[in-house]
Amino acid sequence: MAAADYGKPDAVKCLLALGADASAKSNNGAAATHRAAGSAMAGGPVDDEASKDCVRCVKHLLEAQEGGVDDTAALESAADDGATPFLMACSRGAEASVEFLASRGANAAATLKSGVGAASLAAASGNPGALRAALRHGAPTGSRPVGGMTALHIAASHPNTAARSLELVGCLLDAKADPNVADSEGLKAVHAAAAVGRAAVVDALVSVTSPDDGCVDGEWNASAVQKTVQAKLAAMGAGAGGGSAAAGAASSPEGAALAAMQVSKTCVPHDVPTEVRDAEAAARTKREGDEAFIAGNAAVAIDKYTKSLEADGTNEKVWANRAAAKLKLRDYVGALRDARTAKKIDCEYVKAWFREGTALTELGDFEGAALCFFEGMQVEGQSENPDLKRGFDAAIKKGRDAMSKK
Repeated sequence: MAAADYGKPDAVKCLLALGADASAKSNNGAAATHRAAGSAMAGGPVDDEASKDCVRCVKHLLEAQEGGVDDTAALESAADDGATPFLMACSRGAEASVEFLASRGANAAATLKSGVGAASLAAASGNPGALRAALRHGAPTGSRPVGGMTALHIAASHPNTAARSLELVGCLLDAKADPNVADSEGLKAVHAAAAVGRAAVVDALVSVTSPDDGCVDGEWNASAVQKTVQAKLAAMGAGAGGGSAAAGAASSPEGAALAAMQVSKTCVPHDVPTEVRDAEAAARTKREGDEAFIAGNAAVAIDKYTKSLEADGTNEKVWANRAAAKLKLRDYVGALRDARTAKKIDCEYVKAWFREGTALTELGDFEGAALCFFEGMQVEGQSENPDLKRGFDAAIKKGRDAMSKK
């Protein structure tokens, strides 16, 4: 139901009155309630009219089902990946929808099949309001995949949290999140923050985190944290034949994976302008860029796409096209950033997911690439997308091949 995607309550109500099935599910198992709760229109402030409209959509859809607005079955209906409407709202950072669904009895302790919980999803959205709402209604701070990152790791280091990282970390600490939990690499949240250069977050966490082994209390500070991070990289490269810590790390499968992961974490989208400066020039230079790309001249294509974006930076297709051209020239970090910018503008633009996954694969972050391709297949109507499926399979295979060389 597209009306749910776009947060149009009057249209939703009209379609329901005409006999639309509120419980019908798409190929990925998501019903219209999931889509309204996780609508791209729902991520604004709690008092934003678009956010309120999305809540009205959710309410209409719940009312149309057998048990009404308090129907537990509808509230806890899970998509194929385990996402409930509440979890969808958390992942979108939709504070108003999180609050409404929790107030109707949604299970705040629910997790995706992977083990990722509401607090982690809300933290990754970058919206402190959504995180506070989830925590207030009982979302556990420690739900995570085995050995995976906690919500605190995510708040401290995820690319989406960069602008509000300190506030998000504060929310989780207020909710008694444990700063001493380590991920599968042995890194705590304070180490994750140091690895991506968030000094203020490190300062906030170091005082509540137990000192690393071999570090006495009086020497436990931001410098000691950074030394631990560097030592971890060096240890991963041990036995690789010497050289610098960074070179050693990159020459082992574990070290290369960690290095790629850190690149991924620090690669944030470009700022997106809110106004179009020159639509005609943007269209013309985009067309010239397309022609250059088709002709095999990626460098010229990048130049033309850049000029198009200078005239209109709101077009996700141009960002994704420039990412494709950068992939041709093996500028994988630049391609990753452009792809994430396209996805920031339109999270349902599948080519953005594909370009991001391809860049991550080339950088060696095979786990991140596989997850990106998989999430792209969760976009409505893309569960059988052949490019995304091939990308997913290739990332899994390359990851296994890399680890088999240990």
